[in-house]
Amino acid sequence: MDDVTAALLAVVVAAASVSAVIATVDMRGLRRPPKAPKTFNTRAFETALRTREQVVHAAWGREPGPNTKNPVIKRVALTKLYLAKGGTIDQAATALGISWPRSVVYINETLDVLSAMAKSMIFMPPAEELAAVEDGFYATAGFPDTIGAVDGTLVRIARPHDFEGWYSRNNFPAVNAQAIVELRGLFRISSYVPPGKHLLADAGYKIWGHMLTPFPEADAMQDPRKRRYNKAHSRTRIVVECAFGRLKNRFRVLLGKLEQKTSDRICKVILGCAVLHNMLTLMRDGLPIHGEDPLLQDAPAQVSEDPVEREQAVCHQKGIAKRNGIADIFVSS
Repeated sequence: MDDVTAALLAVVVAAASVSAVIATVDMRGLRRPPKAPKTFNTRAFETALRTREQVVHAAWGREPGPNTKNPVIKRVALTKLYLAKGGTIDQAATALGISWPRSVVYINETLDVLSAMAKSMIFMPPAEELAAVEDGFYATAGFPDTIGAVDGTLVRIARPHDFEGWYSRNNFPAVNAQAIVELRGLFRISSYVPPGKHLLADAGYKIWGHMLTPFPEADAMQDPRKRRYNKAHSRTRIVVECAFGRLKNRFRVLLGKLEQKTSDRICKVILGCAVLHNMLTLMRDGLPIHGEDPLLQDAPAQVSEDPVEREQAVCHQKGIAKRNGIADIFVSS
């Protein structure tokens, strides 16, 4: 884990970690409170907070001057409030008593740090860990050789000046965010799928040797083999829909319309939320998150497999053959 990752983990870590530091400085054990319970003394609290800040400053590369009214931890809290509550930057700024212009600067700084952390927080597991991922997916519904599920979701944005190309088929401007998700709900990214392995996608995607889709619904209704395949495929792939649902309901700014104007800033908001989502998932944050993603990309009921329309026919045929082979596994189930 690099310095930047460690720094941000120090900011979002649970309050119990702070209590442990305070208890150490205060020379008291958490398991044996004093006879007359009282809050920790001011010096102990301030020492713990300074210890935490020294680690956090590594992410920014500099420590704010002594006259700074808004320390780094408050800036991170501002960003988390903005992302989680789903309101505007002005509302988050008002809640913490920070001016709107400074809030924009602080939020952009924090999102820049989170974006820099993406390489260390959003990546495909190394080869030695993929076997465990594969086993986890197989245990769900018996679907073999799966290392992830892929899907896309729409995030509303303000109407850009060059609006052509930004409108979704739902007739509002949006960014289509696509992601790979593994069994624990972690967002992953990869430009390479190992030979023999595959991702699962819905019917809105084209089938390839490295990405398997369900059979067309009309075919599955008439063939028990294809119907069982589709059921196992759906039970396994649903992890990506659950992950997007948790992401958007944990960081509710993604449920509304982003107020950022440039594509760079829009992407950093989405990426920052994904980084924080992975961090909280790895920390086993126990807070229950309820709700669905209302803007998951709806897939058409059927995808054409007309040979005239096929691109990269060899890979396409491999995908169809692999899907048929896996469907045979479910004949006896």
